Amino acid sequence: MRSDERRYEYVEAEHGYELHDTEPFDRIAFAMAALRRLRPNMTVVVYERVRDLRVERGLDPGSGQVALLGIPPHASREHIAFEIASLAGVADRPWVLSTLLQG
Repeated sequence: MRSDERRYEYVEAEHGYELHDTEPFDRIAFAMAALRRLRPNMTVVVYERVRDLRVERGLDPGSGQVALLGIPPHASREHIAFEIASLAGVADRPWVLSTLLQG
């Protein structure tokens, strides 16, 4: 390999598919309410995102686990609830999702 070839990286684009929910509701407020109810054992930063719903996890040496939850304007209640339940480690319990969706 030539020395100038090491400067370049190949990045493959991520492709995902998700439903677009047109129901008008405050998605950030819904996510914050779900976080208050489930209280995952980590710091979760919620922010508005343009495209797809995105969850990124990591470790902060000072505070432990941290997650970023990006919510687009077309995210469904179900998708938001599932991702938050996953962060709390209870996504495999259907009654949790049902409870979150009932408000």
